[in-house]
Amino acid sequence: MRIDYIDFFSRVIPEWMARSNQKSQEVGFGSDTYWLWVVTTIGEICKQYNDDSLVTEQFGLLFNWLEKQAG
Repeated sequence: MRIDYIDFFSRVIPEWMARSNQKSQEVGFGSDTYWLWVVTTIGEICKQYNDDSLVTEQFGLLFNWLEKQAG
């Protein structure tokens, strides 16, 4: 599978971040519902990209950043 990294970084990541912000406002950033959504959606997107290492590492960075924000 050839991956369009430009599309991934310019569309997929920003769209996911926007949905993440919306979800955190809906259910609360610290809620189990939010974190389940985070893990589920990250997993789904990574699978769409056949768990490509750059994709999974990027989402790993985002997940770690979110955890730090949560305190």
